Amino acid sequence: MSREIRRRFGSRIRELRQERKMRQLDLAVNMDVQESYISNIETGAKEPCLEVIEKLAKGLGVSLRKIFWDL
Repeated sequence: MSREIRRRFGSRIRELRQERKMRQLDLAVNMDVQESYISNIETGAKEPCLEVIEKLAKGLGVSLRKIFWDL
């Protein structure tokens, strides 16, 4: 995943999380990961694998399609 795609993906996750009035901690608890991992995804510092992307979708209560829409 290129740096630009990671940044855009992270921004999309942040946008979806904020639309749902969730904190990073709330999403991390839903996914059973560390809050810092969510932060790293949102800033583009980490490149999540497909399993984590699926957990993000479930944690946010959205489809995979919605996560990737307009990336």
